[in-house]
Amino acid sequence: METPMDGAAGADRAHYHSHALTRGLRVLVHVASAGAPVTLTDLHEVTEQPKSTLVRLLAVLEEQDFVLRVDDRPAFVLGHGVLPIVTAYLDSGTPVDLLRPHVRALAHEVGWTAKYAALDGVHAADLCVEFPERPLHFTGKEGGRSPAHASGVGKAMLAGLTLDEAREHLPSQPFQQLTERTIVTERALEAELRRVRDRGYAVDDEECARGLRCVAVAVRVDGELLGALGVSGPAAELTPERESHIVATLRDVAGELAADARVGPVLAMFARGALARR
Repeated sequence: METPMDGAAGADRAHYHSHALTRGLRVLVHVASAGAPVTLTDLHEVTEQPKSTLVRLLAVLEEQDFVLRVDDRPAFVLGHGVLPIVTAYLDSGTPVDLLRPHVRALAHEVGWTAKYAALDGVHAADLCVEFPERPLHFTGKEGGRSPAHASGVGKAMLAGLTLDEAREHLPSQPFQQLTERTIVTERALEAELRRVRDRGYAVDDEECARGLRCVAVAVRVDGELLGALGVSGPAAELTPERESHIVATLRDVAGELAADARVGPVLAMFARGALARR
């Protein structure tokens, strides 16, 4: 017969294992997204986990071939153990595939690279990217990230939050300066976000890269902020008339996403994932 103490002990074990799994998955995601071998010191700085804990997590991941140790620092890359998961995910069709027709239509209509993004800590993460039917266009990739304070999609989302909520997605001041136009103080960003709220859309005015502008709108489903749609292209092409057309098109596509019953749960899932990684 199970006693109350036995039940409490079981709950504690389950709680411990769930936290260990979460920490291990975060390590795996960081190794996957780094683009280069990740050292134990790198992981310690990013995750703020004790090195002793990371050593145990990495030992389990290495034993299951999810990571591979490549040198004595030690440093790690993804192992072949992830291949069955990746293959099954791709073969089954991804949640992003539900967004893709909307984002592709946006790129073709505007003639600029189009993206759907969600907040991920202090960054805007590009979850779906499509290119226009023109030989020269802005490049980008799904999984790419840009500072939320400098990007059009990032500012569109920050403007939809309270000031305290927005601060959770900002780095320490001064913010990273990518060009001479980048906003680097909280006070200046607050003024910019007020302008975004007033006009209903955000513009990255060569703040992430010289010669590149992005126009973006927030995406809401049942009033809840879930992400942002944006288009990026040559700064010289953004005339006032073109800006009006782009904004109208962005709002139309954002409305289509919000009204698509299949897409709403996917957008909510992406938003929950971003909050969980904060």
